[in-house]
Amino acid sequence: MKKYFKLLMVALFATLSFALVSCGDDDDDNSALIGTWESSSVDPDDGWVYYEAITFNKDNTFYGMYAETYHGQTESEEFAGTYTVNGNLKDGAAVTLTYVEDGYTESVTNIVRIDGKKMYLIDEDGDTGVYTKK
Repeated sequence: MKKYFKLLMVALFATLSFALVSCGDDDDDNSALIGTWESSSVDPDDGWVYYEAITFNKDNTFYGMYAETYHGQTESEEFAGTYTVNGNLKDGAAVTLTYVEDGYTESVTNIVRIDGKKMYLIDEDGDTGVYTKK
């Protein structure tokens, strides 16, 4: 009987240790997204200068601006709305931005991966933008 009791206890502890390891916190830590991210570049072929900044807030709202400068003339656009994150940003998450433009609600989903102070954003066309946390 002692033999079966020992086997039962070993099996119980093995099962319990597996359950404790596998039942960790499954919530994705997406707090790394919160804050302001900036990206700028210059097109070497034509001299266009591009700048973008986007701020993600804890309440799942965002504000951003985009500017293009060419021969000293700058055109800019601002945008704001809400966002959702599906997945873990360390591995690459689907981030959906929803905003109103010209009276219509628009949604755009990008793949976003954060590595320290760098955010890599892959847009719908497969182009990757690199942003730095401010």
